[in-house]
Amino acid sequence: MLRQLISIAALVATLPAVGHAQCRIAVAGTSCVAIPQPMTPQPGPVEVGDTLERGAHSMIMNARYYGLPTVSDGWVYFRIEDEIYRVDWRSHRVLERVTDQASRNW
Repeated sequence: MLRQLISIAALVATLPAVGHAQCRIAVAGTSCVAIPQPMTPQPGPVEVGDTLERGAHSMIMNARYYGLPTVSDGWVYFRIEDEIYRVDWRSHRVLERVTDQASRNW
């Protein structure tokens, strides 16, 4: 029992201090690399106001699963590449980009 406590204490002593950890997973002897993020937002595959070609993109059927408001008033959600857009159902005109409103399920 005493040997187990001593070995656990030795293990804890080798772990990095929590206050010094800069990574989500900090392991002794490793370092983290920060990936620079662009300062300007990247343009999406379509712009607000564009008209989508019918049948070219996937409609999102279960918006609540992704944390989005329920579809109403004649608009729906479409997935275009890795983005979510709110689109008028009749004209297929893009109304708004809503990817940032989706939950982590997206």
